[in-house]
Amino acid sequence: MDTPEKTDSPDLSVCGFSRDCVKVLDTVGKIVSFNDDGLRIMEFDHLDQVLGFFWPDLWPADLRALAIEGLATAQAKGVASFRAPCPTAKGNLKWWDVTIAAVPGPSPTFAVISRDITEQYANEVVQRGSLERLTAITESNSDALWDIDLTNNHIWWSEGTQQLFGYGADQIGKNTQWRHDNIHPHDRDRVTASMAQAIENGSTFWQDEFRFRSANGSYIVVLDRGSIIRNSMGVGNRFVGVMQDISARDAKVKMHELVAGELSHRVNNILAVISAIFYQSLKLSEDLASLGQTFGDRLLALASANKAIMKGTGISTDIKSLVEEQLAAFIAAGRLFAVGPPATVSAETALPFSLAINELSTNAVKYGALSSDIGTVALSWRLQDDPSAIIVDWVECGGPKVQAPIRKGLGSVLIQRCIPKSKVERRFDADGFSCTIEISLS
Repeated sequence: MDTPEKTDSPDLSVCGFSRDCVKVLDTVGKIVSFNDDGLRIMEFDHLDQVLGFFWPDLWPADLRALAIEGLATAQAKGVASFRAPCPTAKGNLKWWDVTIAAVPGPSPTFAVISRDITEQYANEVVQRGSLERLTAITESNSDALWDIDLTNNHIWWSEGTQQLFGYGADQIGKNTQWRHDNIHPHDRDRVTASMAQAIENGSTFWQDEFRFRSANGSYIVVLDRGSIIRNSMGVGNRFVGVMQDISARDAKVKMHELVAGELSHRVNNILAVISAIFYQSLKLSEDLASLGQTFGDRLLALASANKAIMKGTGISTDIKSLVEEQLAAFIAAGRLFAVGPPATVSAETALPFSLAINELSTNAVKYGALSSDIGTVALSWRLQDDPSAIIVDWVECGGPKVQAPIRKGLGSVLIQRCIPKSKVERRFDADGFSCTIEISLS
């Protein structure tokens, strides 16, 4: 081994008190001094193990060029630094923060300080991994994440804000006024007040639902939730949260409320109709057997009408579907002919209309055209413009001679009165009963 070149460098014995690994190199980069803590950190047993060594040779082969480059930079610029891993004499890998300083003199030398940053580097790796994961989550999240600096009134928005609301990066404001301005005018004061109250009353959590304006001018219903970060004095200095699009959920809730309300309304209507049918049947029935028969038949008619309504939108029902549901047996037998243009009636009208045509068919079977072998019924409907109405005609022929009833039964009452906003005209001509029902659509 070559003896290190003697130098006239200044006294660097003070470095012996450093807890870092401190080395003095001669002009060509050979080690001429090594502090005791440095030997311990590098796990050398004696100074002789490193004295006179070319310092870059202590580094792994793939990093020696980095060490040589560091020496050249320090010689040219006075100082150089880098961070790199290097194992100790016993093979334990450590990370080092290296600073190389050129020491001027007749024969320039180098002071090299290597600080063990293994623990620090490990923490940085963990933090960098956490940051990378957080960045990945933020960039892939379609929700709008936000972070408000309450001291400076500055707000940061995630890229999800652009995806959710359609704004370009340059359109998103950097202060809370932009957020405030894009809340729906009817929600703005309430939301602003609730956020301010949460900040002032010591809360750590806040949430609200409101409408937020998108880039195209429409409003999206959002669920906004945030956590308030406070200092040691309890004063809020940051407000961090996330906006989520709940438009679909909001629409489902509204639809559920609508359906529930409509169902409640319809059930109440049906119960009222059932009650009316029962009491009218009770008044006009001669005995329990006839009560059971007439009441049961009318409940079946009601059930058929409700089935037809459910096949429709639930709000309106096609007349043809109602007719076919109620009178299918007669139509199939060629005894009843139904014809008319596409036309619908409301659910409120569909039930009583079904009961009415059921009563008409029941009377035809008992007393009219359908009581004979050759009688037929023509059922037709047409639309009227002024006033807006549906005109329904029931015409019987081929049955026995018609006689007007002496008294009105329940069937007559149902036909005459049960359909809302309607006019009914019954005609008892000798050659056949007929009836015209005008149902107002206005």
